[in-house]
Amino acid sequence: MNSQSEQTIVINIELTKEVLVFLGSLLLSVVLFIYLGQGSERAVASVSRDAVTSIGSRQYYLTTETFDGASADSACAAGYHMASLWEILDPSNLVYNTALGYTTDDSGQGPPTTRNGWVRTGYEKSLSGAGQGNCDAWTNNSSGFGTVAWLNYQWGDTAPSIHVWNAAIGMCDFGPGYHVWCIGD
Repeated sequence: MNSQSEQTIVINIELTKEVLVFLGSLLLSVVLFIYLGQGSERAVASVSRDAVTSIGSRQYYLTTETFDGASADSACAAGYHMASLWEILDPSNLVYNTALGYTTDDSGQGPPTTRNGWVRTGYEKSLSGAGQGNCDAWTNNSSGFGTVAWLNYQWGDTAPSIHVWNAAIGMCDFGPGYHVWCIGD
């Protein structure tokens, strides 16, 4: 007579927070390893300029027309506003809009370096020098100063005054006016 005895084995697994974090990290590492192994370099290299813009890079431009100190803050196209220097400080993180913006013979897809434009400073209402002057918060076109900025075009020995930018004072009532730096909302 064959007698079989049944045995029951009980395995008790406790899923603590630490175990779950470990398993989640392990799974994420495996997925990342597989993704990197599938040639993501080619996918990244083929991203177009329009795709970069659509995924979040802000656009900026320098107006083609010039404006006095009292009209600078209303010079930008719909969807754009007058830029603070701090918003455009690192143009490598931005996309220059050549359709709206001023260009030169050698601009390519980038900004011009031969023109300066009004730029916000973030300073209190003022008529003083560069970095502070803002034509009384862009309401004055009769006297005083605002701040204009341009990308450095003298490479080599001459260093820009702020990162890659040069800045100076502009007269609020200057006859032909200045261009305006604009950035996407």
